[in-house]
Amino acid sequence: MFSFRRLVEKGLEICEIFSDNGITARFIPGRGGMLTEYFMGDVPLFYLDSSTLYDNAKNVRGGNPVLFPICGPLENGRYTLDNGREYEMKQHGLARNLPWQAEEPECLRDSARIKLSLESSEATRKVYPFDFRLEFAYFITEGTVTIEQKYINCSDTDMPFYAGFHPYFYAPGVKAVKLYIPAKSCDDIKKGATQVFHGIPDFNSVPETNLVFGGLQANEAWFDRSDGFRVTVRYDDAFRYIVLWALRDREFLCLEPWMGSNYDLNRGRAVRVKPGCEYRAVVSYSVRSL
Repeated sequence: MFSFRRLVEKGLEICEIFSDNGITARFIPGRGGMLTEYFMGDVPLFYLDSSTLYDNAKNVRGGNPVLFPICGPLENGRYTLDNGREYEMKQHGLARNLPWQAEEPECLRDSARIKLSLESSEATRKVYPFDFRLEFAYFITEGTVTIEQKYINCSDTDMPFYAGFHPYFYAPGVKAVKLYIPAKSCDDIKKGATQVFHGIPDFNSVPETNLVFGGLQANEAWFDRSDGFRVTVRYDDAFRYIVLWALRDREFLCLEPWMGSNYDLNRGRAVRVKPGCEYRAVVSYSVRSL
């Protein structure tokens, strides 16, 4: 049976869902509405650097940050809309740094569901001049988290965006003993070059790995950890890219589903939602023993 409780740690409200058989999921509405932790017994799905979680001056390094209304950077941190007005926006947008609202979850015997939402404000309109509402429903089951998303345009003009997630999966030791991404090539952001994808990169040969995969030929990617667990990311057709990101000295591996890629808002390649309409998408993460 799943249950729910609200906690406060170091001034942050935590929404914790847990079950009789050892499933635990933690959400922190005030830090980007983020799913920060998921455990199956003592097996973690995510990496989390707690020092960044409790420091509001830092982006949280860990958990599952939400990227909206862009993924990646913009050219010189700026973009221009159809009306000719120019705006500034930081990498990955604004949703991950804003407080979200969490509803009371529904807890059942084999699953739990919690909805978190974010609405535009005077502050968001200064960098992204649209009225919007995001509604994310998280379904928690044994070994799997599914995120059903709604991106609602409350404006009277088309709303351009491309959203995504930046999951920091726990990856001890060599990070991955097997890796599957359904693409034949990738853009190496650090080298500024496109290359054929040959399998597991040598994560220890460079300080940072940053690879962008387009032309996806399937709706899942996965890697096998050195501790005997497989982590799988599944996504619907809204997500056209997978980003593989890692740092040599940290025990995480990011397999990030993105709807768009670096600079797409500058290049007119965003999703456009009509006034009063919504855009839906689904992503799931699972962890299982090999």
